[in-house]
Amino acid sequence: MKIAKIVLTIATLFFMGWALMESSKDQPKIWVQVVGVALFFFSMARLMQKTPSNTRQQGPAEREFDAGIKKDLINQAKEEEKDA
Repeated sequence: MKIAKIVLTIATLFFMGWALMESSKDQPKIWVQVVGVALFFFSMARLMQKTPSNTRQQGPAEREFDAGIKKDLINQAKEEEKDA
């Protein structure tokens, strides 16, 4: 599995470099550019799977609190500030 990751990384870098060089030619090979971009997106998708999300997972009770009771408490506090 580790060897496959290394091969994928090397192939991606190779095709991205080749696609970059092909784009500067008068008659670029489209398939090289397509493969380079496809490998780039595939590699980025694999990388994003490893990166944790910034959002915190909430349980059903927390979602219910945030959706209903929390808004009511905030509105009640605002009304009390207006009255005071």
